[in-house]
Amino acid sequence: MENSSLTFTVDLEDHRPDPSFPKRYPEIARRLMTFLDERGMRATFFVLGRLAREEPRLIQEIAEAGHEIAYHSAQHLHLTKDNHDNFLAQSRRDIEYIADLIGQALSGYRAPAFSLTPQSGWAVDAIKSLGFKYSSSVMPVANPINGYPGAPRNPFRWPNELLEIPAAVASVGPINLPYLGGIYLRYLPTWVIKMFLKQDRRDESRWLYCHPHDFDHQEKFFQIEGTSFLVSALLWFNRRGTFAKLERLLSSEADRNSPQTFAEKI
Repeated sequence: MENSSLTFTVDLEDHRPDPSFPKRYPEIARRLMTFLDERGMRATFFVLGRLAREEPRLIQEIAEAGHEIAYHSAQHLHLTKDNHDNFLAQSRRDIEYIADLIGQALSGYRAPAFSLTPQSGWAVDAIKSLGFKYSSSVMPVANPINGYPGAPRNPFRWPNELLEIPAAVASVGPINLPYLGGIYLRYLPTWVIKMFLKQDRRDESRWLYCHPHDFDHQEKFFQIEGTSFLVSALLWFNRRGTFAKLERLLSSEADRNSPQTFAEKI
């Protein structure tokens, strides 16, 4: 990978418990595109197959705006709960559909919730066999949801030559902490994130990730399936200032270069 700018990535998801709740992600995704366009930035959007079928025009708009469309699984089933045959069958259908929708092949894949772990190692060859050039699916530290302690923190190639771009983590004494995405991005003070960025020498792999709900302070609270009340509350709070925090981070001295998509950087 080349270029030291901070790459912006979006996991395009819809975590509503059922269809009775308003569908919020199309509106937030378009607000994100406006935010990026006003700053001359391009991002990589990792898209669920289900959402591509629900909102095909939205996916086309994202691609037409110059952003990269990558794949984020069919329905956000963690690899640790999936199996080889089901993963391949669903992914092949989605990849073909999305490629036809936007008129170009997909280069990248991100596992739901960074669920490429030692337990789901079978997926490495499956991802490669689908024609992806890179994966962004590993959280290289211990994590309450999914983690791969001991995995390299720099971009690396699996034995089958698939490029892996791990999530950014920082070390504070004995503690290893993700800091450039999701709940970490929302709760960590901006000065702490900037400090970690200055300490981070892996310039080629610095990237942040977010989801539509990270910006949606108007969404009503609900308990997300498979999570505790406390975790759902943490995911719901502290969304109002996310756009402002991103503005402060992206305008920092260390990141004045125009961020590129993953496909442009590999």
